[in-house]
Amino acid sequence: FLVWPRIWGFIFGCFNVNDLKIKIREIIKPEIDLLGYEIIDVECHQGKKLLKIIVYIDHLNGIKIDDCVLITNTIAPIIDKHSNLRDNYNLEVSSPGLNRKLILKEHYDKFIGKIIKIKLKDKINNRKIYKGILIERVDDNISIFEDNQEINIQMDTIEVCRLVPAFE
Repeated sequence: FLVWPRIWGFIFGCFNVNDLKIKIREIIKPEIDLLGYEIIDVECHQGKKLLKIIVYIDHLNGIKIDDCVLITNTIAPIIDKHSNLRDNYNLEVSSPGLNRKLILKEHYDKFIGKIIKIKLKDKINNRKIYKGILIERVDDNISIFEDNQEINIQMDTIEVCRLVPAFE
């Protein structure tokens, strides 16, 4: 799916949505890091008329609405400066939520001992969905404990991995 310049303006050249999200992440990450926040993920979705950009952030103290406002006011001018999107997009800044995605190796390390749900790109042993306790991450492999057995999964086979919220 291409980002057409005549619809959204000239955006770093002509990129597909995945390239666009990588580029947006690159240009906003330094400022988000400087403010002491962690960028978790960037999503770009084509709406009927506007591009929707969603930026997920985290902080050691958690995320409140004021944090989202601060980051929105900080990164909107950066996106405007590095593109011709101007008013042709909606920007949403959010916490990663209770069922946050685990994307980077560091995310997996942070949530060892927690329950995760994994959707694989392709079936392994006739299954695409796994849910269990994250035991460890070694290099590009994770281990989970599911149904009284340890299952090893290569990270590059994972389509999406989410934390399963634990309510007490």
